[in-house]
Amino acid sequence: MSLFFASIFLGIVPMVIYAFIVSRIDRWEKEPLPLLVAAFLWGSIPAVIFAIIVQVIMEIPVADLSEEASLFGELYQASFVAPVSEEITKGLGLLLIFFLFRREIDSVLDGLIYGSVIGFGFSAVENVLYFAGQTDPGGLIFLFFLRAFVFGMLHALFTGLFGVGLALGKFSSGPIMKLLWPMIGLALAMATHALHNYFATLGGEHIFYAVIGVTFGVTWFAVTIAICLSHENKWIRIHLADEVADGVLFAEQAIDTARFWTRSSLTILTQGLAALKRKSLLHEATELAYEKQRQHRFGVTEACTRRLEILRAQVRDLSRQDPHFLSGRIQPGRILPPPLPPTRRVPPPLA
Repeated sequence: MSLFFASIFLGIVPMVIYAFIVSRIDRWEKEPLPLLVAAFLWGSIPAVIFAIIVQVIMEIPVADLSEEASLFGELYQASFVAPVSEEITKGLGLLLIFFLFRREIDSVLDGLIYGSVIGFGFSAVENVLYFAGQTDPGGLIFLFFLRAFVFGMLHALFTGLFGVGLALGKFSSGPIMKLLWPMIGLALAMATHALHNYFATLGGEHIFYAVIGVTFGVTWFAVTIAICLSHENKWIRIHLADEVADGVLFAEQAIDTARFWTRSSLTILTQGLAALKRKSLLHEATELAYEKQRQHRFGVTEACTRRLEILRAQVRDLSRQDPHFLSGRIQPGRILPPPLPPTRRVPPPLA
């Protein structure tokens, strides 16, 4: 019984921690906690159930294979059935988020985050099922090390590829690429999933290739995050440049809004209570920049114009209540330094 509860704990807790860390990467426009929880739960419950049903159906053609052909059956299940069924069922949750909560998808990074969180939810339940099959603590610990650390990012990487594809499709201007990017993302998710399962099923020295594969995957994950954060930093500052020129907020406040580390909760250690008092200002300034970015992408509407007016008024009021302004640390009239406008007026394409 103790092994059973240990399996549940070791299977779920690390994936929850990973999901929390990934969700905190987006400093500027944090995703709603209820939607993140829903994404995790989709990966851990409906996606798992639907995947099992689809796998049972897809395994019927090889159910009567002889014992000599068992390796073929294992490879068929691991390298074809599992990738197709699991990536489709996980991807359905992503599609629901993109269609029902489209306003929450503001960047490619959002697609990566939601895809990853769904993947972590799926990994949590899958890990519990694997761990529960262990009969001794030593085997459980070894499997825990493999699945929670060495290969802990796998499903997040697979579904994250589809999330990036959906986001690129959403922000593409051409109708062909709006369809092609999601198809490419889903195909890459299935292909990388299949390749990993192929090496893992063969076992032995082939595990080395699986480790190389996940290393490349984590590298892609980190590089994609770095690029997305860099682009978001640039276009937030670009959109706030006009607001600085119009006196809605000051240059130092615009820079702090776009800066990664000033949006961390840890700033309270260096700035004290002033960091908490500035939180509303930085949040509303971010909302203003994101609203302008939506207009840049999708066109100006009357509702967007009204929302911009409301946000500008809120940011203007909060900027004058900023502890840094009241203390004299902010110099009115300062212009934004390079590489800000007019050096570049168009937001980067992957923002």
